[in-house]
Amino acid sequence: MWWSRERALVALLALALLGGCGAASAELRRAEQSYEQARYENALSWLADLEPNAPSLRHDERARYFYVRGMTEYRLGHRPEALHYLAVAREVAGQDGDGLREEQRDLMSRTLAELMPTEPLSHQPPPAPAD
Repeated sequence: MWWSRERALVALLALALLGGCGAASAELRRAEQSYEQARYENALSWLADLEPNAPSLRHDERARYFYVRGMTEYRLGHRPEALHYLAVAREVAGQDGDGLREEQRDLMSRTLAELMPTEPLSHQPPPAPAD
């Protein structure tokens, strides 16, 4: 009898974990949609809520999470945060850019080039260019 109760508990935990992964994937899609619609504050809200679950995302989803988070931070003018998240996205995506479309990889490269520190011993991006 205890064996069947234990097996049922394990099955319930497995279902809960699978449901959590599905919820995280859905939150990532909502964040991506908000970003694509230029609703950056909304996207950032979804992304901030998703951050604790980012390590549990599939590899391609993690790359997309960090890319969208970095680009959202960039669009909001949060340059240090953008640099951080885009650098992580580049590392997660790797040489082949796993999880990112070609245009995303190109935009990420251009944005990172703009954000890379120019001062020796600094980890801060240079100020935004004047409009």
